[in-house]
Amino acid sequence: MRAHRYIRERWKKFLDVDIRGMMTVEGVPVDRIVQKYGTPVYVMVESEIRDRFRRFKKTFGEDVKLQYAVKCNSNLAILRMAQEEGFELDCASVGELILGLLADLKPRQLSFTNLYKTDNDLLFAVKMGVQSITADSIEDLYRIGLAAKKLRTQVRTVLRVNPMLQVGNYSTKGNKYGIPIQQIHHAIEVAARTPFVDFRGFHFMGGYIQNVRVLKATARALVKIVRFCQDRHIPIKTLSLGGGFPAAIGDQEAFPIEKMKDFPSYFQRLLERHGVTMPIKLIFEPGKAIVLNAGIGLMQVVSSKQIFGRKRMIIADGSTYNFIPDALVQKDVCYDILPASRMYAPRVHKVTVGGNTCDCWDLITQDIEMPKLAEGDILAAMDVGAYAQVLANNFNTIRRAPVVLVRPDGSVTQIRRRDRFSEMFAPELDVLKMADPSELERYSNLYRININTIWKDQAKGKNGAMTKSPKRGESRRKKAAR
Repeated sequence: MRAHRYIRERWKKFLDVDIRGMMTVEGVPVDRIVQKYGTPVYVMVESEIRDRFRRFKKTFGEDVKLQYAVKCNSNLAILRMAQEEGFELDCASVGELILGLLADLKPRQLSFTNLYKTDNDLLFAVKMGVQSITADSIEDLYRIGLAAKKLRTQVRTVLRVNPMLQVGNYSTKGNKYGIPIQQIHHAIEVAARTPFVDFRGFHFMGGYIQNVRVLKATARALVKIVRFCQDRHIPIKTLSLGGGFPAAIGDQEAFPIEKMKDFPSYFQRLLERHGVTMPIKLIFEPGKAIVLNAGIGLMQVVSSKQIFGRKRMIIADGSTYNFIPDALVQKDVCYDILPASRMYAPRVHKVTVGGNTCDCWDLITQDIEMPKLAEGDILAAMDVGAYAQVLANNFNTIRRAPVVLVRPDGSVTQIRRRDRFSEMFAPELDVLKMADPSELERYSNLYRININTIWKDQAKGKNGAMTKSPKRGESRRKKAAR
């Protein structure tokens, strides 16, 4: 069990180690994945994703509508899982709406929630017939109303509210999301009287919420607003309390999902206490809590350096820009980097793991205890299933990594391939016309050549047999003779 010194409890359902000390995912050795797909590569664990979807469904039951937050990981295979597990989608852009439709969700299963929509965004959402469009500000509400008037079509609209809460160390007073509560009565009046705006309800986005008390306080504030609407004969149908269920990363603790089991009944008692007789559908939008712990980023060591005193720097072929960008944002988080090809080796010294880009900020994690590592060793960055792939970029003109899905039976399927240079350069080539497409194709084809194949071809004689390697100095003598 020496290998389990590296494996946290939350990974034990799908991680193990073979007799070589090689990490396995659902029984698949990671070196087999690396050999086929190269590095860096994201590995998503299907069983863990489906288990999280089902935990939320079991906790909330049929009384609550659940919408997966697409922004966390928008891969089509994961959106299809959400649909299969009975989730709808919370979409933050037209692009995410299109992905939802491509994943076979119906338009009425998609909500459109962001801070700003163009006229074309609104036209698309209305023509598709999405479930609702969220107004994040008074100005946003006016834009929705104007678009609805132009289209002469009813637009199902909800208002996002910032209740200006302060619960212990948690506060929404500095949030950029939503209409401040002191303006909400005015927003309700505008929404209720604007032609073609079908005002449906309210939405809340509170960021990462560590305590159930915050959600209860939010519900109390929003139910008072619902009662305000009822008194003015403005029908309300939905109330979304957003997502914000933190998942475990590093030493952090995950939000206790099961502690929300009694929340639907609490919400119903709250409605009764405030005399709300309208049937209100409660909505939650989990995202990070579904996919974060299901993601593993495999990289390889490219060098090991002693940089100052006894400090060591490990350079990997992943980076904080192209592979794990969340490491740049969450400076207070120490990512778990496991020695995936040396899981039996003990920790012997502290290292900093640096990425492969030419930037001094590209440090994936610092001062972690690791065994002795050498070029070619495989590293596993844990808990990277949320935000990593969707935030990754092409800094240094590096192609973003592919994504593979490991199923419970050990089968591995690629669900996103590595970027192509033609895709990366297209936005400039299309307008500048400075390069010949055939030239780019020639460069790309040259890059794709397998160098081992070239070596084997050159090493063969005329009859196809491998030629004998010249002795040291022999090739120099022959050149001199020529």
